[in-house]
Amino acid sequence: MIDRRDFLGLASGVVLPAAAVSVTTLRLTAAERTAGDPGFRDPTARNATHGGPAARDPALPAAVGIQLYTLRSLMSEDPVPVLAELSAIGYEEVELAGAYGRSARELRFMLDDVGLRATSGHQSLETVRTGWDQALEDAQELGQRLIVVPSLPGDERDAEGLRRVSDDFNRAGEAASRAGIRFGYHNHDWELRRQPDGLVPMDLLLAGTDPALVDWQMDIYWMFHGGADPVDYLARHPGRVTSFHVKDRDADGAMVDVGAGVVDFTEIFRAAGDGFAHAYVEHDSPPDPMETARTSFSSLRATLDSMGMRP
Repeated sequence: MIDRRDFLGLASGVVLPAAAVSVTTLRLTAAERTAGDPGFRDPTARNATHGGPAARDPALPAAVGIQLYTLRSLMSEDPVPVLAELSAIGYEEVELAGAYGRSARELRFMLDDVGLRATSGHQSLETVRTGWDQALEDAQELGQRLIVVPSLPGDERDAEGLRRVSDDFNRAGEAASRAGIRFGYHNHDWELRRQPDGLVPMDLLLAGTDPALVDWQMDIYWMFHGGADPVDYLARHPGRVTSFHVKDRDADGAMVDVGAGVVDFTEIFRAAGDGFAHAYVEHDSPPDPMETARTSFSSLRATLDSMGMRP
């Protein structure tokens, strides 16, 4: 992490170069067990060697999860059959995108009934700033290990806004850590694009936040869409990425179901290294959400199995 003066110095143009994308890099690695599983390692523990998450035992299997934003049209109608179907497909984890009109306790009962775990959830920057205590309380009720801010408002995307956000993220991460929860940020494409003033927003966020307190949820599709190479960023920030949004893209750049595109997920997963705990399937606008969930699960499960990561 850097101080305010150095942060603004970075913003003035002294930034790391945006990585060039290799299309050959364009198909994800292992996750560890989550709370309640035998052998679970607390992801809030950090690796003292480089400040990143504690080392993952590669013998632990990878659970396959899904971000429920993929199925938002179905979840808004009746979450119960949707969650039951996801469990039947083979999913073990979900990442929440809202509460669907239920309390945290009601959601926990619904998930427990079908054998799913809500290991993560998305919360807005506004919630971080004005309702963080309640968000942490709800996350504990749900048994979550991670809370992620999925995006930033437009007025917080310049250098000064990113400085404010970084300060807020450090405070939120410290409070989350006391509650036994990890805190992180999810990228889209704009954070990876070099701005007219020379800044790369993701570089500023990574430099301005404490790696012991703020994780990165890397969205693989948006990395490539923003012109960045996930493997390069993973090499430069070891241990910082603790979860992935597993999204595929075709040769023309369109978002497709996992396995239907050209992304080399195996290479990316192998580069993730210490701390990689969760892989969440996601598709922003699937024509048939449940079919996307089914197809993407099969592909991701096969990829993880081929790497020796079995439940």
